[in-house]
Amino acid sequence: MVRERLRGRHSVAPLAAVLAVLVVQAPTSARWTPAPHPQQPRDAPQESTAAIAEALALAEAGDLAGAIGLAEALCAEDNAPDVAFGLLGSLHVEAANFERAMEILRPLAERDDADPGVLYNAGRAAEGLALLQDAATFYGRSLETQPLSPALRALGMMLGRSGRPEDAYVFLQPWTAANPDDHEARRAAAAGAIALERAPEAEALLEGLPADEPGVKVLRAQVHMQRADPWGAINELRLLAAEPPPAFQGAIRRTLAKAYLVVGEAEGALEQMELIEDTGPEDAVVLASAYFQAGRLDEALDTLAPFAEPLPNSPRPDNPPPVARDIVLEYGRYLHSAGEAARAVPFLRLATELDANSPDAFQALGQALAARGDREEAREVLERFQDLSRRAADDVASVNEKRRDIADPTGRELRAALDLAAAGELDRALENLARESQLSPNDPRPAYAASSLLLDAGRYEEALVAADRALTVAPERADGLYQRGAVLMSLARLADAEQMFRQALDTQATHTAALSDYAVLLMSEGRNDEAIGLLERLLELRPDDPMARDHLSRLRGERTPASGEPVNWVETGRQALQNQDFQTAEESLRRAVQADSENAALRLDLASALWENNKPAEAEQHAREAVTLEPAAAAAHRLLGGLLLWRGEYLRAAESLERAADLAEPGPALLLDLGRAWEGAGNEAPEPADEKSRLARAEEAYRRAVNLAPEHSEAAYGLGQVLRRLGRDEEARAQMERYRELYAEEQRVAREGGNAATDEPPNGG
Repeated sequence: MVRERLRGRHSVAPLAAVLAVLVVQAPTSARWTPAPHPQQPRDAPQESTAAIAEALALAEAGDLAGAIGLAEALCAEDNAPDVAFGLLGSLHVEAANFERAMEILRPLAERDDADPGVLYNAGRAAEGLALLQDAATFYGRSLETQPLSPALRALGMMLGRSGRPEDAYVFLQPWTAANPDDHEARRAAAAGAIALERAPEAEALLEGLPADEPGVKVLRAQVHMQRADPWGAINELRLLAAEPPPAFQGAIRRTLAKAYLVVGEAEGALEQMELIEDTGPEDAVVLASAYFQAGRLDEALDTLAPFAEPLPNSPRPDNPPPVARDIVLEYGRYLHSAGEAARAVPFLRLATELDANSPDAFQALGQALAARGDREEAREVLERFQDLSRRAADDVASVNEKRRDIADPTGRELRAALDLAAAGELDRALENLARESQLSPNDPRPAYAASSLLLDAGRYEEALVAADRALTVAPERADGLYQRGAVLMSLARLADAEQMFRQALDTQATHTAALSDYAVLLMSEGRNDEAIGLLERLLELRPDDPMARDHLSRLRGERTPASGEPVNWVETGRQALQNQDFQTAEESLRRAVQADSENAALRLDLASALWENNKPAEAEQHAREAVTLEPAAAAAHRLLGGLLLWRGEYLRAAESLERAADLAEPGPALLLDLGRAWEGAGNEAPEPADEKSRLARAEEAYRRAVNLAPEHSEAAYGLGQVLRRLGRDEEARAQMERYRELYAEEQRVAREGGNAATDEPPNGG
């Protein structure tokens, strides 16, 4: 069974690969030179070379048995060369005689100086025998000597078949870049890119593959899902699902069901999932979600119970699969919805233990604890939820960030690494950046980021190595030249740093960081006239840069008694805020608030800058001060309400947003946030009556938003969901149908405009 399965895996010119790695002693050009067989001379006799050539010709003609016979006879002779044993082993691999192949190849492969071709074929033999760890070792050692050998493909494909597409992509990405005609590897690489949420790279890998091939259609549908285009996924697979090919039936139905769930078509999801036989844990989560969305709570619980019930009392594996957390989280939520909060708590507690960074798990646990009456513990758990919650209040920023993340996965990983470093996990951040450098070998940004983090940590020599690596990738980029200069400046190698800054400015005369740091370097050497020239150029580019203006003011003061006009920090900060230069805005507005601490408008401006700079705790503090100083300021209540909503403090957010709506005519965005706040507060309500009252207020806010902006799909979605929870199913269905129409139109317009809409439907799963 294993032999037959493996026989079909090497369908991309397998004998050509054999020839490439084995013809090493013959007079023709050779890629690799094998190590000598024990006690045998390195050079093959002329007769051996002729026999090897004959065996290769037979193999190329399809006569494997004849080729093996010749090779066996050659290896039986005295002083048979290593290349004969390598040839024999590889021919047995091609014939799927993996045990005999391993018997021949293992002694050669276990040498310290083993030949890469021998190691590659030993890996294939080990894989055929299901010795996957041995296979990975052999493939890896082959790659140490020949980074683009066929072992790159073999290892990637093996990892993909083993259910590790993310790891497979590390190997398949460079292979497919060098071998674009290898369609099988491109499909496997695309699956890895999708698993890593790298939609643009998956699309590039699928470009040019047969559009009607079921496997390609499934992958394209999964890319649509990552692009937050569920209707695109549905359109890709709907016809194929009528009579799905057996090999792809499960993947087609699962992907289609997930798309239906996102657009609120629970019945469509059930139609697909109920046809899947032998439901596993991942399928159970999707099927249960469909039942729950369809209002069939008992069936949702019954679907997950066989998987969920044993987990709280089972021994914990070292690396539990992610689906374990999904199972206990969803099961706990459904129990809570069924009025069984006490039973829900152990499952939700386990969900927080399986993923200590999941805000959803902590939110659900906190709500269940509150419903059970454990108010103090619920408060602590919900505080943890608030700490983990991510920015969600500013719709425009959220949508733009999602679009950036989908279009630029490397940028997304860089931000994640910077967040890890800010949280004190520098080594993890550097590991992630190293991995990203592997996945995007032509992008210098991971190396820039690593150099910057190491520089901040005082690890200057390592920072210099990373900066040099970035320059190797992109030698003419001003950013790389600047980064190397900044590191050299920290190492007190000022002459070398100056040379780098000069090169950076020769490449990009408007590079503001290079202008700034070069000016500081010149000031440290007393070369003030030159520094003044750079600072004047910098202020032409960034007129509101307070530090540059301060430096220039001091330098001019050293030259003449007149030190220039003082910086107007209020004007500078507000101008920077308007220009979306939030770092400068924060620095300037801090100074302005220090000078006028009772000014509510300044406090509010500073809170806005802090929020944009990802400092929500400080932003909330200044927003509260603004509310205290000017209780009738609608903008202050609006910003404070948005911050509280982001933190998950729904009831307090709703109160602040209600106050903002009372003080000034609310727009759709404010009303949408108000609806979300009351809806979230309904989730936390201790009693059914409180929940119903809060949901009614959410309904009112969503209705007002719909009336003001009838084409706003998110408002329609929110209203539909609240109506469903209030038991008004017919009205809910009408709103969800309206939402689907609006969302489909948004997707159509986006596609026609050449940019797939990437913002997910609200609460879309």
